[in-house]
Amino acid sequence: MTALNPHIEVRPYSRELTEEIAGTLFAEYDLIVDGTDAWPIRDLINRAAVAAGKPVVSGAISAWEGQVTIYDPARGAPCMSCVFPERPAPGMAATCSETGVIGALPGVIGAMMAGEVIKEIAGAGQGLRGRMLIFDALYAETRLITLKRDPSCQVCGSGTGVAGG
Repeated sequence: MTALNPHIEVRPYSRELTEEIAGTLFAEYDLIVDGTDAWPIRDLINRAAVAAGKPVVSGAISAWEGQVTIYDPARGAPCMSCVFPERPAPGMAATCSETGVIGALPGVIGAMMAGEVIKEIAGAGQGLRGRMLIFDALYAETRLITLKRDPSCQVCGSGTGVAGG
């Protein structure tokens, strides 16, 4: 990366993200990017980002389908828990290694996420804040759905102490 752009700073973090370090780590950044594939870590990222008031560019994939959105309750959009309030039942949200995924899908969804990151940083165009793009690689279709905050969300809603909740 630095060979392509010597003006950037690269800080690798070779450790597991935990509740103990998430808040401090997220405070250093303006934007969080989540491409993880397990519910517990996605939930941790969501909670820490909400507490820090940071937007999350989120991408997820499974088999032939992927989704991209920006969770950002500090700016009126829902957090992940508004959209997915309960942990999936066992077997309903398997990881990529459990269900498999078409090889091209991580690249497609990753490129869409990168586009959202660039738009957020540059303040360009209309990002996916409050909307979710769903890409179906099997049928070459995309859908765009509107997402709404849940006023009673356990993470960002009323009674949580989060600004805007």
